[in-house]
Amino acid sequence: MTTDLAVAPTRPATRPVGGWRLVSTLTGHALVAFLRTPTASFFTLIFPVSFLVIIGSTLGARVVDSGVRVTQYLVAPFSVFGVAEGAFCVLAVGLATMREKGVLKRLRGTPTPTWAVLASRILAAMVMSLLSVAILFAVGSAGYGFDLVWRKVPAALLTLAVGITCCAALGLAVVALTRSVLATQALTNGVLIPLAFISGVFIPYASLPAGLDLVSRALPLRHFADAMAGTLDPLAAGTGFAWGDLGVLAAWAMAGCAAALWRFDVEPRGGRRRPAPGPLMGARQAPARADVAPVRPVALTPPGPAHRPSLRRLVADQVGYALTGMRRERLPVFFAVMFPALLLVLFPAVLPQQTVRGMSLADALLPGMVAYAVAVAGYVNLPEAIARARGAGVLERLRGTPLPRSVYLAGRVAGCLLVGAAATVVLLVVGVAANGFDIDLARLPAVALVVVVCGVCFGALGLALLALMPTARTVNAITLGTLMPLTFVSDVFYVGAELPGRLQAIGDAFPLKHAVHAFTAALGLGAPASGYAWTDLAVVAAWAVVGLALVWWRGVGWPNR
Repeated sequence: MTTDLAVAPTRPATRPVGGWRLVSTLTGHALVAFLRTPTASFFTLIFPVSFLVIIGSTLGARVVDSGVRVTQYLVAPFSVFGVAEGAFCVLAVGLATMREKGVLKRLRGTPTPTWAVLASRILAAMVMSLLSVAILFAVGSAGYGFDLVWRKVPAALLTLAVGITCCAALGLAVVALTRSVLATQALTNGVLIPLAFISGVFIPYASLPAGLDLVSRALPLRHFADAMAGTLDPLAAGTGFAWGDLGVLAAWAMAGCAAALWRFDVEPRGGRRRPAPGPLMGARQAPARADVAPVRPVALTPPGPAHRPSLRRLVADQVGYALTGMRRERLPVFFAVMFPALLLVLFPAVLPQQTVRGMSLADALLPGMVAYAVAVAGYVNLPEAIARARGAGVLERLRGTPLPRSVYLAGRVAGCLLVGAAATVVLLVVGVAANGFDIDLARLPAVALVVVVCGVCFGALGLALLALMPTARTVNAITLGTLMPLTFVSDVFYVGAELPGRLQAIGDAFPLKHAVHAFTAALGLGAPASGYAWTDLAVVAAWAVVGLALVWWRGVGWPNR
């Protein structure tokens, strides 16, 4: 006798997701991740168009050859910067982060192939690069008289395709040749920004010294900028195809692909770093050894007030902790110290004969670069570091420790003041060594006073934004989105320009311009002769009071939000 067993029908196996569908899904995720990264989206989408708006508002009405407006020749180089930022820097840093966190390695155990991840990241970089170009074209056409040269549209599309491919290939090569995210960030930003100044991106049609001109012609960014400029020049004859420049870009793209195929892997590199000491600066426990007998624990009486560290020692420990964190991050220190020093070298080299208000360009730039460095340290780096600590729950856990919150904040603020002071020293040394600036040692006390007042002001404003913003991403987006446009109306990057009345009023209302004037007087480059611009310092101090009042009113979000 047999018994029939009722067996449920077997479901057909789930069909594997097709390659193109998988790549499109991953591309959507990569685009969302890009838009959620304030630094990446700002420098790719916002910074080029803000540059165009500021310069267009100042020089947009001027015309050059045959009645063509100046902005017609500015859209191309700014487009190149947006493409390079999105397809080179953002792509490389994103992939390096995925590798270092082990995401690429773990994907080996899933049906998702590595090639699909790489393809999606490259496609996302292409989309954001093209979006940056589209925004520039739209803003230029709507407000500043930019006209697309229709007979050269095929050349523009081909140039963009080759340029994006070249930047993406070089981004993959950087990831393949570096060992960590920090190295990737330092290399991509450290290469792109100086090259933008010597490749006709930030300063189009500048006459370079022979050495810099040779370097720029050997690297791809100059050829990308020249090819793109030709496709948007209405006076140049022909269809706009710069085959020589495109050939150089294609050669660099092949070199980048070869380097990526040679060295790229998904394994995290460099190993794990030792954990950084926490806010309490606790001592590390020594590892156990097999040849040493364990020590019997001894009951100790709790330390009395005499054994507690002094307030001075606590603040010093927190300053050391803050500086260690910034040293390990590197990118905040790069933008606060190295970036303004590079600008102070590159601007006078690219425009050697330029004078501003009877001074050489190098002397006119120095106060603005110092003010910018202090502002980045206090207004950008300080709130970003504390916002990360708040998001990780560090500020919440401080409630259960003997460390006062005021000491933690004091250490962070003092660390940023030290970074601002170090940037000031570096800029003065660069001014003396590279540009022949003459320092009057009697004015150093005035310089120190301005550094402290401005550092406290920008730090207080950064903390005030931190008190009002819920997340680290929001804080970073607001600080970058406000500081960078202000630099163009505050005599930092656009020194001595005659701005329209509205932009002039915006610069006068905020503290950055007054900080530049205070440093100008302290360095002996302007009135008053005593070196103390008390009116400008009073405005900066008033903004510091406003920031501190907001911090006192709202706090900086001690409970983890």
